[in-house]
Amino acid sequence: MILVMRLVFALFLLVFFVACVPMKQFQDVQLKNEELKMEMKQLSVESENNKVKAKELEGKLGRLQKQIDQIIQDTIRLAGRLQNEQDRVAELEIQQNELTAKMRNMGNDDSADLMVFLQKLQDDLNNRENALLKTEQESAKRKKELELAITELESAREALLNQNKQLVELQNSLNRKDSAMNALRLAVADALTGFGTDELKVHMKNGKVYVSLEEKLLFASGSYAVNQMGESALLKLARVLEQKDDIQIVVEGHTDNVPYTGSVILDNWDLSVKRATAVSRILLQNSNIRPDRITAAGRGEYVPLDSSNSIEGRQKNRRTEIILTPSLDKLLEVLETN
Repeated sequence: MILVMRLVFALFLLVFFVACVPMKQFQDVQLKNEELKMEMKQLSVESENNKVKAKELEGKLGRLQKQIDQIIQDTIRLAGRLQNEQDRVAELEIQQNELTAKMRNMGNDDSADLMVFLQKLQDDLNNRENALLKTEQESAKRKKELELAITELESAREALLNQNKQLVELQNSLNRKDSAMNALRLAVADALTGFGTDELKVHMKNGKVYVSLEEKLLFASGSYAVNQMGESALLKLARVLEQKDDIQIVVEGHTDNVPYTGSVILDNWDLSVKRATAVSRILLQNSNIRPDRITAAGRGEYVPLDSSNSIEGRQKNRRTEIILTPSLDKLLEVLETN
């Protein structure tokens, strides 16, 4: 009796261990999916931020250009004033020299009056020289402001060019990814043209390619052994996937909500895990797909397509989904480089 109890306990531990391993795989799949969603969200936020920064830089360029235009106008005006002051100073110096020469030939009375006039002329000359110096200083200040504004304008232009370059590179990377995934969808659909839409469907969602296979194409009811027709479809799919080395493959098993009753399989969740694992093994057979590209996960009855609980709804929910996800490494390299 004790021996029988030990055997039963050992069998329970074995079943529990087998069920836990797929659960760990499922948790890894969920974590990877969440990481990919976060990365895509981050890329979208980065793209929007770059667009806002580009608009801000364009506005700054416009303001700087107006400032430079105003400084240039002020500089031209000051240059005219400076030239007028210089001409007036030259005229006053000539008059002073002429009057000084006349003084030498005049008497004392006339000389006194002339000295008063000459002093007034000298004061006027001094005022003109001070005004000239002030104008030169203001002109030099404006010139320095112009040089600083031009330097800032060139820096803003360079920043805008780099921002636009980053936006173009990021958009090109996104376009290439979308084009590659659309081409993959077409290639998968072409490879599976021999099967009806009531057996499988190929579509895109959130930048990923979904291959949804109905239960009747792969399995008998309650079984996780892939039938001959399902194996044929999976091998055709593997021929396409082995050529796309940068695509990650997630195989998800789904069941309906009718409780499973049997001796070998614990429940619907256990059945979905075993089905996902069986499909993953066939994809690897006779193909060059690396095992580290495939993740098998069981979702049980918890992600239904139809919650009506009707016969048709439960049939839709009994499916295996193969989710093809592109690598985001190149997109992240663009962001990190810039």
